[in-house]
Amino acid sequence: MKRVAWLALSAGILLGCGEESPTDVGGPLLPAGSVRTFEVVLDAADFMGVDTSFSGYTRIQGSGFQVVADGFEGTLDAHTLARFDIPTIIAVTDTAGVVRTDSTPVFVGGRIVARVDTLRSNMPGTVRFRLTRIEEEWDPATATWTLRVDSSGSQLAWAQPGAAGGSEIAAIDWTAAGSDSLIIPIDSATVAEWSDTTTTARGARLSIVTDGTRVRFADLVLRVDARSTIRPDTIFTTTVRPPDPTFLFDPSLPESSADLVLSGAPGWRTFVEFREDLGLRMVPCPSSPGCRVRLDQVAITFAGLLLEPQASPPGFVPQDSLLLEARAVYASERAPLARSPLGVSVGVMTRQIAPDRFRDVTGAEAIELPVTGFVSGLVNSDTTFAPPSPWVALLPYLEGVDFGVAAFRPLPRLRLVLTIASELQLR
Repeated sequence: MKRVAWLALSAGILLGCGEESPTDVGGPLLPAGSVRTFEVVLDAADFMGVDTSFSGYTRIQGSGFQVVADGFEGTLDAHTLARFDIPTIIAVTDTAGVVRTDSTPVFVGGRIVARVDTLRSNMPGTVRFRLTRIEEEWDPATATWTLRVDSSGSQLAWAQPGAAGGSEIAAIDWTAAGSDSLIIPIDSATVAEWSDTTTTARGARLSIVTDGTRVRFADLVLRVDARSTIRPDTIFTTTVRPPDPTFLFDPSLPESSADLVLSGAPGWRTFVEFREDLGLRMVPCPSSPGCRVRLDQVAITFAGLLLEPQASPPGFVPQDSLLLEARAVYASERAPLARSPLGVSVGVMTRQIAPDRFRDVTGAEAIELPVTGFVSGLVNSDTTFAPPSPWVALLPYLEGVDFGVAAFRPLPRLRLVLTIASELQLR
């Protein structure tokens, strides 16, 4: 039927060419009404079988940003943890201009410098930050809000959730009006504590104690000042980056969802299964009452998934605008759907979605994700060979760059723009 359809369309085009006058430059090549383009919107039951969402695709540890929060949107708390490996030797330029190494420097203090991402933070004019010691052994790679170690061989809980309870190092009132850098002074005794690499019960917890706030750090370092025995009259500064900074947050989100959930850390993807018999679906056509045509008998000019935004879980509204894309999924019975490998991109949104679309969704319009090539390939596949996978994954164009999540209602719709030749209007 697919070849008959296109032969009929070609016949219509050839007929139009045969009637064109050689001197009628720019005249119509097709008889009036021989080709029509129209739009159809399919409900979920008419084009798909399953949609489901899973998390865990990006790591919070090593994400490149950190978050602190205090009752943000009435629920979210988050703390940033860092352990610093302070060097035992420093490079010193002596009075002759020669660079030498000093293995016995005396550290006299320092400061933590955290660069605040003001564009992706939610806070009033002035906020208070608090830095406290971590006084229990903990694992930066696996620590969570409730567990200081969460490995396959050991699970150890914090004495107080969120790594709380340590003694205070400093408290700072800060406003974004003056600078985008939060600077917290560290005394020499604290630097000496952090220099003891024989214990894992060291490090610092940075929190915010201004209710209703959420702050994102783009960078966090320790700058330590040392006096050298080579040049005792000069203070040398060394910058130390934590090898694996992380942040803990509460509440946590589930590992899967019946809603369509995308973005975020630890990363969400939504999987959508299209009907393999999509090409056999009958859709109404506009030429006459009762006219219907099969999808594999028309040209698919455009196909787009219509996603309806809904409010993100409290505390997890996205921090920044995002783009979404669809990727082919190589699903098989040999692997769980959530761990199926992804293929090529089959569609990318042309405009970014603002975070506010997931906060106030009253009267919000659907967001469209183009999937034209995928749908056309599925509809027109040659069934004598292995059919293409009917699965696509919906995910952020850039994964792991946002802490919040984008949420959509389940059961999206599919908008199709179709082109049909009049010879095909047989039903």
